[in-house]
Amino acid sequence: MHAMILKQSIQYIAICAFFGLIFAVDLGGDVIKLKSGLILSGQITKQNDEAVTVELTSGGRTLIRKIPRQQIESIEESEDEKGAENGNVLQRTETAVRQLILESGNRMPDWFASEPLDFPDTLDLSWPDIDTPIWNYQKHIDHYLWDIIDTNASRYRQGVKFISHLLDRSDLPDTAHSKAKEELGRMFFEFFQDYARAAFWWESAKVATSERFRNTDSPARLAECYAQLGNRAMAITLLKTIPLTPAVIKVWGGLRETDHALALAKEALEQGFEASEILLLSGDACRNVGRYDEATQFYQQALQVEIKSPYKAEIERNHRRARDTMEVIRLFDRLDLAKVRSGTFRDRSYGYSGYVNVEVQTGLGSIESAKVTSMSDRQYYHAVEETLQRIKSKQSVKGVDAVSGATVTSEAVIRATARALAQGMEP
Repeated sequence: MHAMILKQSIQYIAICAFFGLIFAVDLGGDVIKLKSGLILSGQITKQNDEAVTVELTSGGRTLIRKIPRQQIESIEESEDEKGAENGNVLQRTETAVRQLILESGNRMPDWFASEPLDFPDTLDLSWPDIDTPIWNYQKHIDHYLWDIIDTNASRYRQGVKFISHLLDRSDLPDTAHSKAKEELGRMFFEFFQDYARAAFWWESAKVATSERFRNTDSPARLAECYAQLGNRAMAITLLKTIPLTPAVIKVWGGLRETDHALALAKEALEQGFEASEILLLSGDACRNVGRYDEATQFYQQALQVEIKSPYKAEIERNHRRARDTMEVIRLFDRLDLAKVRSGTFRDRSYGYSGYVNVEVQTGLGSIESAKVTSMSDRQYYHAVEETLQRIKSKQSVKGVDAVSGATVTSEAVIRATARALAQGMEP
């Protein structure tokens, strides 16, 4: 008997050592029970159909472990952690965030090694800056990424592989080298919501200080990465040092720093930024915190912006967004999932370049499934599944955050879903 107990104890210690869990400290209350009988407690930072990534501490060190789904018997997430999926992000010290960024960035994802390298041999791999009206995705890397990679979710990994290949080339010009790093940050941010790797590559590209990138969306998105990884202070510190852009206003609003976002929006209007976009961002900042009356006022102001060149297409799109969002705000007041009858309901909302059509199946006061049946926003497929997953997980459209990097498409999915659910409301 004693020998059996000793053997079990040795096996338990061996398993703990494998996961780096000896003297582990509970970080956040998420409990993962393995089929081996071992119970882990920490913070789940990412999960998909293949694996769950959990953060733990051992001997004063923060450890990140990826556990295959087939080894897991059950998962019990803490209420705080569930809230993190919809805006209340995990809390980490700056040291922990830096460690996570470095650990993730210094290695590629598990799928990377087996992903084949495939790209047209006609591409100009020197990646020069181009200013030509002639579109050629067989020659220009920027056109290739937009037309071939961004429009096809099955090629997202191929895109990462290709850009990494460019970085490995010894003859790559310095300007192209920095562009490649910045592009990897964008891909990990938009395609995979991998905020640690996105931050790693954006930091490597020096997007916050480089004259090339300081006025792009990347610095503000880097700040958003810090917030998503659990440190608002890091995000705010960076936001205060970078130039004012629409992306900066958007991130401040996403942090629920509504009054500051509105102050910056007022400043942007005074500086001559395109008005309809800034007014939309102001409305979004208010809507994020439930200030719906103020949000509606900003959306109404956006509708009053005259449609004229050189921003005609953008203003028309912003007008549609403003109208659709005001409608959804009205729906929020009366939409009650408990009163939605069982059935299949369909509706649509305008996204970036066309309508996003959604089909929702409901049953017994719940959302059983939701899917996009068709859409024109070819470059933003990555936002669709993530948004639908958030809606189904929350069992609501109210309070669901849009997916970073594809806000327009993501919000179109939310609006279309709300409209579809409204069709099923009992009178």
